[in-house]
Order: sequence, then structure tokens, then C-alpha cells
Amino acid sequence: MALAEETWQAGPWQLVPDGLSAIGNERTPGRMAEETFASFQTTCESEEDNVDLITRLSSSSSATRLITQHEVEQLLWLTDAGDEVWETIQSDDLTHVRRHRDRSLFGGSAFVKLTGRVANATAAQVAHCHMHFADRAGWDKQMDGFKILHHEKGNDLLYSVIHAPPLADRDFLMHHTVFRHESGRGLMFYSRSADDSLYPPTRAVRAKQYVAAHQITQDADGRGVTFTTTTAMDPYIPFLPRWIMSLLVPSEFRRWVHAVDRRCKELNRDGIKVPCSPLFLAEPELRSAATVASGLLQEVEVRKDSLKSLATCDDSTDSDPVGYLDSDLASDTAVSLGALRGAESQRESSPGGSGLGETSPILEDDAIVTAAPGSFWGCAPCRCA
Repeated sequence: MALAEETWQAGPWQLVPDGLSAIGNERTPGRMAEETFASFQTTCESEEDNVDLITRLSSSSSATRLITQHEVEQLLWLTDAGDEVWETIQSDDLTHVRRHRDRSLFGGSAFVKLTGRVANATAAQVAHCHMHFADRAGWDKQMDGFKILHHEKGNDLLYSVIHAPPLADRDFLMHHTVFRHESGRGLMFYSRSADDSLYPPTRAVRAKQYVAAHQITQDADGRGVTFTTTTAMDPYIPFLPRWIMSLLVPSEFRRWVHAVDRRCKELNRDGIKVPCSPLFLAEPELRSAATVASGLLQEVEVRKDSLKSLATCDDSTDSDPVGYLDSDLASDTAVSLGALRGAESQRESSPGGSGLGETSPILEDDAIVTAAPGSFWGCAPCRCA
């Protein structure tokens, strides 16, 4: 896939200039004049270079401007932070739920980092489950009404609706971006609320998406997908304490992981190819790197065999006198090079995919929290290289 000239890169993530269209979605024609949207781009990026991301997102000072490279670089620093920032709430073989240690951020909203894994699937299938709107409408009965109102410089102005009976629907208006990992093994979606005046509120209650970052990455062995969502939102439910929604996050996220897993199985069963698959094809130079890696891997094995023979001939009782054979360097090199080889073979043999799972009980808090993992659209726990 040739990247357009207007693209830019933050860390290992390359902006996909076509945005959500590259996932297979159609833009809504005639929704907004170019000059109307341009009039809202009033804040220069340089004016906010020294303002941390959470401060900006909390104050909504970015609501009238496009997502920029500097902002995504700040985002990656936040999502990659460790235990000093993120406290583990729950962890098992399927999910890992973390919450920001500062509970006051975003007005006390649940600011969480949610990680899940789907086995025997491709990253393209999982990404399709999250962000291919037509497919998702077939099985996700809570989220719909998706509209791409405008596109500029890799940013989509995205509108969506959450159904939360017996209460009123909630809707979201967001700046949305799509990124491709430079390794060809992952996608990231990043969005935040846009100014309401860009698309005036409807009969639904306008909810606020402070931040939603979703990283979806093929596992190194090519046998599964890991995805992470970092998100904070305000659904505007005055009578529901926010701590209750926080308690619901682990169970709702687990439900979401099961839903994605189920839909990926259906895609495999039916042999459905997904539109975003080309985003996961390696660039020519990456394919060349994989070929070189294969040779290097063989060289590592040959050298290890040679050292083993050398050690066997040694008169000492230590069969590995220098500790090389089981060293971290040797094993890490083999794993890293093997990952490149496995990823390439997986791309050649993997089916495509899309979709999600079943709906959850129609409780206001349930619906809204499900929207976090579900409507928050995807993720991955690390910046895999």
C-alpha cells in the first residue's frame, strides 16, 4: 500500500490518509461545506505544544481542531505508560482491565485501559468488527447511525448513536483518525469529541468522548490478536453515580471480547474477506526485511549448533561455558526474527473478517459502558514492532 504524501507518523504509527474509507466505509455526501468546517480550525498546533494531552482533552480546547501528529505522540506516551500510571483492576487469560491512578481526571469518569485477546483470528478481522459500519449493523443492536460527515487531512468527522432504552438515545460527534503500524501487523483508531456546532444535537442526548484510542495488533506467532482500548467518556446520566459504571467495566468488556471472538469465527467459517485487509500487507521493503530475517534466523541456529558442539568437546563439565545457548540475546533474536517470518506466512494464508457479537441487557448504565469497549472501537496493548 502506497502512503499518500499528506500522511505523517507518530512513533511506529502511520496516519492512513483515507481514514475510515480505508476500512470500507462510505462517507455521507453533502453534509458540510468545506468553508464551514475550515472556519473551526482556529487553534494552531504550536499554541498547544506545551499543554499536556489530558489537560487539553478535559477542557475541550481541541474540539474545534483536527487531530495532529504532536497530539498522537502525547497519546502514545500515555497509553504506553506502566504501573506508575495505570493500576490493574482485574486480570486473567482473556482480559486485563486497568484504571488511571488519578481518579479525578475527566470529572471522575472511568478512565480505563482495557486489553483483550482473540485466538485464531486476524488483526484485519478484529479491526473490521470494530469499525466496518455496515457489517456491524447486522449484529450490534446498540450502536448504529454511523455517519462520516466530513473528511480533511486524514481526519473524519464521525457521528454515531447508542440506543439505551428505556432512556433516551445517546449520540457522539468525534474527530476520528486511523493509523497503520509500520510493521504491517496492526491498526490504531484514535478519536475525541468534536465541537457540537459542527453537527448540532438531535433528539438524542449528546454524550462526550474525552478520548478513545484503540490499538489492534496481530500476535507475533500469527495465531491471535491482542487489542487495547484506552478511553474516558461522559454519557450524561445525572442520576447514575460514576463509580457504578466503573464497576461494570470489567464484565462488559469481557462480553465485548466474547462478541468479537464469535464474529471472527463466523467470518472464518463463511470465508468473508474484509476491506481493510490491504492495510496489513507489508510494504516491499518490509517483505525484503522478512527475507533477510529468515536468513539471519538460520544463521543464529547454525551458530548455536556450532557453540553447542564446541561446548560438548570441552573437557570441563560445563556444557555451556559462556552461557550463550540459553541467553536472552539468543532467544530474543530467534523470537523476533521468527515473528517476522510468522507474520508474513500468516498474511499469505489468513482469511479476512468483520464483526461483533450479541447485545447486552438494556439498562442505561449497561448500554453506556458497553459502548466504551464496543463503540469505543478497538485497541492493542502495546506498540508492537
